[in-house]
Amino acid sequence: MANILVVGASSGIGRATAVRLASEHRVFAMARRADRLGELEAEGIVPVPFDVRDLEAIVPTLKTLAKEHGPFASLVYCAGVQSIKPIRMLKVDETEELYRVNAVAPLFFAKAFASRSVHDPDTLPSLTFVSSIAAQRAEKGIVAYGATKAALDQTVRGLAKELAPIRVNAVVPGFLRTEMTERFAHVYDEAFIERIRSEYPLGLGEVEDVAELIAFLIGPKARYLTGEVIRIDGGGAL
Repeated sequence: MANILVVGASSGIGRATAVRLASEHRVFAMARRADRLGELEAEGIVPVPFDVRDLEAIVPTLKTLAKEHGPFASLVYCAGVQSIKPIRMLKVDETEELYRVNAVAPLFFAKAFASRSVHDPDTLPSLTFVSSIAAQRAEKGIVAYGATKAALDQTVRGLAKELAPIRVNAVVPGFLRTEMTERFAHVYDEAFIERIRSEYPLGLGEVEDVAELIAFLIGPKARYLTGEVIRIDGGGAL
């Protein structure tokens, strides 16, 4: 079984992805919430407590993991933070955190994975990132968040050229109900949910739908796909 690292696996898309991949691979689930990671051990998943905001520690941490457990076939980056507020209310520290987690940390995880001591070149290695429809569909109140995801999309394209034959792709979910969106219930109220459901041709999706696409992208049937930023939004961006 190949080693797969899922970053941001304590909830939402990351958690669903870790569970989906665990039936076929040896999954290492990374997140800062150690208590939530412990819940995944019943699925045979190896918990790796780590805070992605610690940029300097990313490369040595992945090298240590690979040394102790063997190299990785794939890395899936699902970690992310969101802020919903008008530009006049943005603060420097929270904006810096948005960029650190959503755009800068993914770059350093890619740097770490590209090391020959970390990835296994004989397993069709791949990097997959979770972006957002906010990078493509502008909305008031999420300007900074959308900008971080747009930066991530361009990072994917550049990495696909620089790191080949490692395959690098991103998935772009539309609106999904997750623990992160629940924290913004004052914005994403039931009226908002119903409006989005009516606007999306296929209605609202589930985190498991995104996990299935990720499972495809890291597998051999996607061997000729790289540099792609793939929407999975039930037609929401049409």
